[in-house]
Amino acid sequence: MQIWQIVVICILMIPLFLAANYFIVKKMAADRRSRDDRIERAVSDSVAASYAEKGLPRRSWPKYKAARKNKKE
Repeated sequence: MQIWQIVVICILMIPLFLAANYFIVKKMAADRRSRDDRIERAVSDSVAASYAEKGLPRRSWPKYKAARKNKKE
């Protein structure tokens, strides 16, 4: 192959790289957003549960309990 052929191939691959990069970054941003939303919901549920217990003395700070996945045996 000659140099000009290699340069043309590299130039033609730049849009493919940019398109792949766009879709990868878009997917990662959506995953992070959903993870942040899930954490925010868990914390808000924990806060709501700690303030809903009216018969018990109030805690100084709501205790956050992360949802745990059940291990399959």
